[in-house]
Amino acid sequence: MKNIPIGILVVLIVLLTVAFIFFPEVETTENELLKFSSCEEMEDFVKTNMESYSYYGGFAAIGGTFGTLRTTTAQAAVTDGGFAPAAAEATGAGAAPAEKSEDYSTTNVQVTGVDEADIVKNDDKYIYVVSGKKVVIIDAYPAAQAEILSEIEINGTPQEIFINKDKLVVFGSKYEYGEYYGSSKTFIKVYDVSDRSNPVVKRDFSLDGSYYDSRMIGNYVYIIINEPLPYGIQEGIRIPEISSGGVTRAVCGCADVYYFDFPDYSYRFTTIAAINTQDDNEEVNSEVYLLGMTQNMYVSLNNIYITYMKRLSEKVLRDKMFDEVIIPSVPTDVANKINSIRNSDLGISEKWRQIGEILQNYTESLGPEEGAAFYKIIEEKMIDFYEKIYKEMEKTVIHKISVDKTKIEYKTNGEAPGNVLNQFSMDESNGYFRIATTTSQFSRLGGMAESKNHVYVLDSNLNIVGKVEDLAPGERIYSVRFIGDKAYMVTFRQVDPLFVIDLSNPNDPKVLGFLKVPGVSDYLHPYDETHIIGVGRDATEQGVMKGMKLSLFDVTDFSNPKEISKYIIGERGTDSEALSDHKAFLFSKSKNLLVIPVRLSEGGKWNAWQGAYVFNLDLVDGFTLKGKITHRNETENETDYYYYDYMATIRRSLYMDNTLYTVSSKMVKMNDLIDLDEINKVELPY
Repeated sequence: MKNIPIGILVVLIVLLTVAFIFFPEVETTENELLKFSSCEEMEDFVKTNMESYSYYGGFAAIGGTFGTLRTTTAQAAVTDGGFAPAAAEATGAGAAPAEKSEDYSTTNVQVTGVDEADIVKNDDKYIYVVSGKKVVIIDAYPAAQAEILSEIEINGTPQEIFINKDKLVVFGSKYEYGEYYGSSKTFIKVYDVSDRSNPVVKRDFSLDGSYYDSRMIGNYVYIIINEPLPYGIQEGIRIPEISSGGVTRAVCGCADVYYFDFPDYSYRFTTIAAINTQDDNEEVNSEVYLLGMTQNMYVSLNNIYITYMKRLSEKVLRDKMFDEVIIPSVPTDVANKINSIRNSDLGISEKWRQIGEILQNYTESLGPEEGAAFYKIIEEKMIDFYEKIYKEMEKTVIHKISVDKTKIEYKTNGEAPGNVLNQFSMDESNGYFRIATTTSQFSRLGGMAESKNHVYVLDSNLNIVGKVEDLAPGERIYSVRFIGDKAYMVTFRQVDPLFVIDLSNPNDPKVLGFLKVPGVSDYLHPYDETHIIGVGRDATEQGVMKGMKLSLFDVTDFSNPKEISKYIIGERGTDSEALSDHKAFLFSKSKNLLVIPVRLSEGGKWNAWQGAYVFNLDLVDGFTLKGKITHRNETENETDYYYYDYMATIRRSLYMDNTLYTVSSKMVKMNDLIDLDEINKVELPY
């Protein structure tokens, strides 16, 4: 038997196997918003599509039967707009003094006017801290007299909070066990804290599912809750339920659930609820969508954008490969045999075996030179095929949902090639939605090749109207920041290219310039209109990570960005929560203040020090270290290579007038902003 040139049969089988593993055999249909006509239709839809998407031979193979989809009928209407009054859950001292700060920081958020929930909140006098199973309210100003006013005991695990005037909103989770399975519940409590020493819960309810994220616009909070659909159990699927005051009801009926005809392996109910924080009597409004796994969310003043990944089906990929590569390359009689097998009812493995035999027989009928030429043709066409199709192989699905007070209205959806890193990869400006993505390119006959990066501009209907594609081949996005009509994007493999992209013409975005420096920025923050702060990691010219790196970029000349200041912290292994959570980043241009939490690796010790670095930052001197603050006790254990005090990890920082407050699980410490001398500290009851 003759040898097939460089194993063309093996190459084809590998290609098709890779496609089958990563792109399950499902069809893609139009992105049309639909509603189910009945619970039975929903059950059939989920069962059929999860069955076809299963990697392991179908839904039945995963386990059990679906049973009957159920909704719960309320025994009585839920009073008070879904919230029932409850007793106060707090203990505390007397009324606090009225002295307030004139200048104070707030949570670092992406969009001005769109607040983001966090573990620490403050106003001009008080600090509110999630501490273990409690939310603690501290009279923090003036710092010298700081003290705990009250501790709110939470039945469950508090996760994040909002403060809005005299209302405190607490989100959290609890796990409940049922007859067949356990389930996650998200609770939402709204407290009247007009007397900070005696918070009174005004609204208290729970929803099925896990807390995903939330935003506050004006007086209204929008919360997103995800609940994976249970499967393989006798009792079937439950529509998400809301509970309040001992009454439980379904959030909606089956006919009120929105969905898209997308096959998916991980369906979940995504509930969006709108809550008026100030009016305890206004009804809570909610909408339920059957979506795939939610990955990222961006919220503007008027819209919520929810995204998740959709991959090209194996069937579509396979058919395109045959139609564009194999069939045009073989004689008509060979093509007819292949197509006959493709259209047969044979199993997928048997199809590949028989098609492989046909191709093997054909290549064996060729002479050595003709066989080599045939392989060359196939190789070139395959490379060209993947070059053309790689942007279709993975896409970000974007859902646009408008919000106006308690009104929630689904608007439209769209797609963009690639996948997004985080919320900062997305932005809305003048009615346009901008998104930065990374695609992984399949080429060189099935091997993973160079990734590429892109920025897309979509109109109000989420149709792509402009794009900049194929930036920084072989690298991926590490950070993005949209500021006005410019996008700043950092990619990385060995050095840190900072791209400046002009979006002033949505139909024709352009790269204006880029800067390559060692290291990478994981987070970008505007200093002013022409300067950007980067927080990330230093690296060698070969791309080996070193210590933390702070950068100040001058983008006054968009075509020629410059790094005008940098500061290196520690050695390889040095870390900061600010690298992954922008809420840990504190910056004030007016105070020339930058505060970054740090876990320092230095001198051969993995955790040589932990606390916060406090910098003076201006355009003349750049980064100047003012000092360091730690919550860790001075003990001999600090010389231990492995010593790490989680409770002393500074997670947030804020200021009121000229006092810097740093917050860890164990305490809130107050230091003078001028000389960083310690003023006071309050122990937390974690």
